[in-house]
Amino acid sequence: MSLPLFKKIKNFIKKQIDDKKYLAGQKIPTEMQLAKMFNTSRQTANKAVSELVLEGYVVRFPRNGTFVLQNKPQTSILELSVISDEVSKRGNIYSSELLCLKEIKADENIAKVLNIIKDQKIFVSKIIHKENDVLIRFDIRYIKPSTAPKYLEQDFTITTPSEYLQENCPAQRVDNSIEATLVDKNIQKYLDINENEPCLLISRTVISCGEVASYSKLFYPSSRYKLHSMLESSNLNYY
Repeated sequence: MSLPLFKKIKNFIKKQIDDKKYLAGQKIPTEMQLAKMFNTSRQTANKAVSELVLEGYVVRFPRNGTFVLQNKPQTSILELSVISDEVSKRGNIYSSELLCLKEIKADENIAKVLNIIKDQKIFVSKIIHKENDVLIRFDIRYIKPSTAPKYLEQDFTITTPSEYLQENCPAQRVDNSIEATLVDKNIQKYLDINENEPCLLISRTVISCGEVASYSKLFYPSSRYKLHSMLESSNLNYY
């Protein structure tokens, strides 16, 4: 029985990747080019590429094309890790883009999390993190000024917020919640994802010196990142 044409296209691309003819980070032919190569419709080529995306072989960037995916970077959900260190340990180049660093008035929701009154002044930062120029995370951090009074004076092109906060207001307790979520158009643009791609969202509250120091929302594009944890104990009861 003959394979459906989209399967043939899919298998062709997989073989090119396995044979190192398409290398990690390399752009593969467009859907129009694949359709022409296999004398078929763009819809058929799209189905082949969509399956490769789901299987983790390639990643789509809406404005730039489809690229061979490296092994997905991962971060621990049980540690306060520094993203620049994670990237460096993988042998890759870290960079970031600071979008916002300013003082604002806390709205009702943020005030409740930080345990302050509504409209009290707080600090906020928004940063995009990159690995080999690939967008891997977008952060929004809300900081209580009493715990990090010089936060707005920092150069976050040299250091990361995590490094500064860990040094100046070490965490006593960290509360994480994790969910898959669709994001608004601004975050889609920051991470170069389409409107249907969910993000892995870690909402993190950090307690330092007996008070809530910060509340962060960390957005990871699901096609480019994974979360992991590891526990070691002779008395684990985790089933």
